[in-house]
Amino acid sequence: MRKQRVMSPVGSVKRGGGLLLLLTMALSGCATMTPPPAVRSSDNAPSAYDNRAETTILDAVLVHTIAEIGKPYQWGGDNPRTGFDCSGFIQYVLRRAGVNIPRTSFAQAAALPSVNPRRIRPGDLVFFNTMGQPFSHVGIYIGGDQFVSALNPRQGVAVQSMRIPYWAERLDGVRRPMPPELLAMRAP
Repeated sequence: MRKQRVMSPVGSVKRGGGLLLLLTMALSGCATMTPPPAVRSSDNAPSAYDNRAETTILDAVLVHTIAEIGKPYQWGGDNPRTGFDCSGFIQYVLRRAGVNIPRTSFAQAAALPSVNPRRIRPGDLVFFNTMGQPFSHVGIYIGGDQFVSALNPRQGVAVQSMRIPYWAERLDGVRRPMPPELLAMRAP
């Protein structure tokens, strides 16, 4: 008599190469679990279109971020084949999500609207002072007090906890990735 093997759904997903897809779907669902903060249009009324567009951008950022976990680190790198540094990783992911931003972390922080850390959402950018300079490292918040960034040659693009004292003590700010057309709608 042959022993029958029972496979769990998660095991079959892993074997089918769909673990990344499963993780992406689970995390992108988290991006819309809490209602987004109201974005004001020029007449000071909340715009449902603005909120949906913002959420769509954040979801796209999150999906593209997850897809790059495990890629190598390369100083000055800005593509998945050769590797990323922190700001090259951000520029690459945001470009794929439809948001064009400058190349350096300092310029990226200057180009995007600030967000109160208590209102952080998955897909937002988190900036750190790691070199005695403001905004010298950047990552993408994925929820659960975790972020993804291109860390160093040993770790590459990896997930880190914002609760680790090193990161918690160096948080400089949070920025929301938005294309120019949404930024223009926010202007007074």
